[in-house]
Amino acid sequence: MPVHPLVAGEEVDAEDVTVRAVPAGLVPDGVLTDTGDAVGRVPAVDVPAGLPLHSTLVAGGGVVAQAPDGTVVVPVRLDDAATGLLRPGDRVDLVTTDAGPSGTHPESAHPDEGDAAGDGTRHLARRALVLPGLGGGAAGAGTGSLLGGVTGEPSEPVTLVAVGPEEAPALSAASGRGTVSAVLVP
Repeated sequence: MPVHPLVAGEEVDAEDVTVRAVPAGLVPDGVLTDTGDAVGRVPAVDVPAGLPLHSTLVAGGGVVAQAPDGTVVVPVRLDDAATGLLRPGDRVDLVTTDAGPSGTHPESAHPDEGDAAGDGTRHLARRALVLPGLGGGAAGAGTGSLLGGVTGEPSEPVTLVAVGPEEAPALSAASGRGTVSAVLVP
């Protein structure tokens, strides 16, 4: 629990939290029980001193913690051929052949590469790291389902990938159009 109020958006340091013994029956599910689990995470809201620190109050655990330093995590809708083949730890180049309005291509994260193949293909990310899925299940270990909008129905599966921050905007935009393909690379 925090030894002083934690400010939303500010990373938690070891000096910010402590562990206090309480009866097991009073500990809610999801409460962090080790200071190491809180360090480096970021509160989503202001957290008062003494409040048990719940995993949903601090971002940075789970999938985000598995991304290499200097990368960001992007959920990507891949073509059907790639989705079932990928596993956490795989490296992939992510490409699109989507033509935007008037036949133009979306911004590429690698604009210097252009359309080298002459077929409209654009690289969106190189050597993206496939991360474990959201559901933690075995089905397409690199994929998971996000809950849909108002209906709560699952949407199409997504694959979580760690990419450079400069690659994320174009990749996210192309994924929103459902046009991303993956090429396994060493």
